[in-house]
Amino acid sequence: MANNPVQVVLQADQYMKLPEGGGGGGAKDFYKDRDDDFVRHKQRLLKQVDSIRSTLASSAGRQIGYVKVRLQSTALAKSHRPMEALFKPKSLPLVGSGALGELYFEVTPSTLDSVAGAIEKAEEKVTKRDKHNKLKASSARSETGAIEDIALPTLRDKRSFSLDDARVHFKQWPGARYVTVELFVDETTLGDDENERKEARRALRAFRRDLRGLSDKLKIWSSTQEWKDLHITTVQFPADVMRSGQFDDLLHEVTNLLDRSPLVRRYALGAAVSRGSQSARFKVRPRGRTALLPQPKAGAAYPVVGIVDAGVSRNAAISVWSAGSLDFMREPDSERDHGTFIAGLLVNGAGFNKGQSIEADPCTFFDYDLYSEDQNKLEDNFEQGFLGMMRQLDAQLTASKPEGLRVINISLNPEEMTDQNGYSPYAAILDQIADKHDVIFVISAGNLEGAEVRDRWPDGATPALQHLVSYRPLGADRIYVPGETARNLTVGAFEPVDASGRTRPARYSRRGPATSAGIKPDFAHIGGCVAGNIPLRSIDHRGALVPGEGTSYAAPLVAKTVALLNHRIEGRKPREVLMALMYHFAKMPALLDDKLLKDVCKDFAGFGMPASVDDMLATDDSAITLVFQDTLPPGMELSFDFVWPAVLIEKGFTRGDVRLTIAYSPPLDRLHQAEFARVNLDAFLRQERIDEEGEISYHGRLKADHPGKLEKNLVAHGAKWWPVKHYGRTFEKLEGTSNWRLVVDSLTRAGADYPQAGVKFAVVLTISDPEKTAPVFSSIRQSLLRRGVNLVDVRTSARVRAR
Repeated sequence: MANNPVQVVLQADQYMKLPEGGGGGGAKDFYKDRDDDFVRHKQRLLKQVDSIRSTLASSAGRQIGYVKVRLQSTALAKSHRPMEALFKPKSLPLVGSGALGELYFEVTPSTLDSVAGAIEKAEEKVTKRDKHNKLKASSARSETGAIEDIALPTLRDKRSFSLDDARVHFKQWPGARYVTVELFVDETTLGDDENERKEARRALRAFRRDLRGLSDKLKIWSSTQEWKDLHITTVQFPADVMRSGQFDDLLHEVTNLLDRSPLVRRYALGAAVSRGSQSARFKVRPRGRTALLPQPKAGAAYPVVGIVDAGVSRNAAISVWSAGSLDFMREPDSERDHGTFIAGLLVNGAGFNKGQSIEADPCTFFDYDLYSEDQNKLEDNFEQGFLGMMRQLDAQLTASKPEGLRVINISLNPEEMTDQNGYSPYAAILDQIADKHDVIFVISAGNLEGAEVRDRWPDGATPALQHLVSYRPLGADRIYVPGETARNLTVGAFEPVDASGRTRPARYSRRGPATSAGIKPDFAHIGGCVAGNIPLRSIDHRGALVPGEGTSYAAPLVAKTVALLNHRIEGRKPREVLMALMYHFAKMPALLDDKLLKDVCKDFAGFGMPASVDDMLATDDSAITLVFQDTLPPGMELSFDFVWPAVLIEKGFTRGDVRLTIAYSPPLDRLHQAEFARVNLDAFLRQERIDEEGEISYHGRLKADHPGKLEKNLVAHGAKWWPVKHYGRTFEKLEGTSNWRLVVDSLTRAGADYPQAGVKFAVVLTISDPEKTAPVFSSIRQSLLRRGVNLVDVRTSARVRAR
């Protein structure tokens, strides 16, 4: 029986120390034993640099440019970045990153001379040797060899749409009649010192002036006014421009300016916001019987979940559960079915859907009525569409955030697929608002429609792989933005659990990955399957019980779990603890939990189905769960020594099951796209070894389940640089002593600074007996208490910490 509370280790800061050991190796020779190839490579790079220099020098009034430096695939690690000899940061600033291994530098004709000079100095044959008598390449040779090519960005890099595409888009989506412009530099990146980077400052002022000078009818907004780290400018075409005869000319002038400006990195059409046909309309619309909703108990405290949608019904049965509302759109009740369905799930989802893994305890809701299916009405209120909605939400949370609100559900998406090499402004906005207001957004992954809907997931692993290979619209089923969010949760959909206890990915649920590094969606939950006659049920605006399906309805079930978890732990608890507990205890459904599917199941279900709150807060006698929460200071690591439970050591061999999860909040910078997470934290579990000479060392016992040690494998499969990592292993007969060590350390991107305030993190460690017989909880707890470790029940840890 799970009656032992999860244990929080208090005063984790006392286990901080300076790391042991040194840094990485020396400069790598990427052309070892290939000197002739290196000579040809070196000459090719010199020609590229000379061509760029000539282009800049010949451009009237243009003395600044931005080059894309692409690294070869074996040079992706931070230690190989060409920033010591070739692109020195003081004179050649790193202004951003693109896909993995793509770096952007600010250059002028004179600084390009220094790049060419450094390449020239790269020795064509390595002759120097180190103290171990091994050949040692210079930094110039190593960095020159690491680079694949150097080029100016092309028009294809800047935009992926035609003018005809823009015309159609702006007519079809009134709430998306704008372009989002990303610059290589803006006022926030250049700083306040006018004496630094004068050419860049001059070019930026000229760009702003030229853009404003195109027409006083255009509406221009810069994120530097509100979200300093967003780094976008929007150029909006209002309705009166669309109706006038000036639109085509203005569109041509805007795109011509943006295409020609060296400061413009890329620009895109405004994102159209929708909920998708699956989630917005019920496939079956019977009149339905009136659903019985429970009544709130007098004086009882309930968790609250924000609902960003088109509003929740004013019907008395559901409105008694309202914690307040922002009645912005003022839609009639007949247009509030979607938001009301979500609210019904938060209040009584388990009652409406018997036998499903849905938390039974009710939540209240705060109604953020910020959306309308009527695109013209949406434009009247938010000419910037999703951007405008988020600006209003940010302002509302700043003005008045409901007491106890930590979780906000957003079951609508900009209809734009995530870029696996990018980090969209929409995700960046959610992450900034989450940090600013200490909330967690739970968003839907998006729904497939029409011919893109997949066939039903098969019963076996091999048929499932064949099913995925045969999916014809390959690549069209990726998660919608802002699904790549790094501070919040993205949710896919499962079918309801059937009579045999099985569930599977829903046919309409969009899939990951959403970024080059992270696992997305984070979780999947029951979303319904109307076609299979197993819908999810909740209420419509009349209070009638109706069927529905969609990731829109899976998301609030996860939001409910997070809110209840937050509510059940006393006091204010860090978001990293909530996130770590959610990830740590989630489980993959049986149909996906197969070795053959390990590389694809996470794209549909992330870490799996969230566990119940009860299971996240307590363990049985044969297991113990420890939580560590703190801030990792610069240059330090957490190092916690403990003794493996004696009840799991037999004849000198160690056994047991281990699960380890770390969730942390790294600094984010969307100028660096695939590398937008600027700090990596990782957790390690190490066992002591004593060799024949009596030398003591600690060896790692948990490894990421992926092949290879190259950076691209560590990123794609090992979650390197992603703010959540989970490891697990079962030991049957392990040699070594009973002394173990938990370590948390950090790594910073090349050219980035580790925050002086440190990085917040939470680690969850579970040790258990796979046979569920040994008294692990009491054994480890007593051992830690004897060593002076301060332990407390997770449900009261926030209150204890605050004293």
